[in-house]
Amino acid sequence: GSEPKYTEEGYIQFEYQGVIFLMETANDCDFVNLIWPWCYSFNKFDIDEFARVRQVANDINAYGVVSVFYGVTDSDDVAVHVKKNFLFIQQIPSIENYLRLMLDSFFRTVRKLDLEIEKIKMQECER
Repeated sequence: GSEPKYTEEGYIQFEYQGVIFLMETANDCDFVNLIWPWCYSFNKFDIDEFARVRQVANDINAYGVVSVFYGVTDSDDVAVHVKKNFLFIQQIPSIENYLRLMLDSFFRTVRKLDLEIEKIKMQECER
């Protein structure tokens, strides 16, 4: 329901449930990359948090449908992003519901990321 904008980098930017998403498309491809940038971040000098995020990201990537990846920024932050590649063609019936389903999988993944990181922190406190 939001108005898409085109970024200088060539992404289509839109808002869904208060979150800014980026979509990467190519005219000759039936698939798109959808990205939720900066869904989580932490200081790059926090080695314990880095280990937690790496562990949870690896687990999600092994079994999930949305990929988690991260990178160090120019500042002292590590930015965590989620990404999904999926078919997006006009022939898909109820394409708006299909896109909503794809977007909702991002929220489930980010919720799992947050919960699993907190679970590891709780386990560390119990030791």
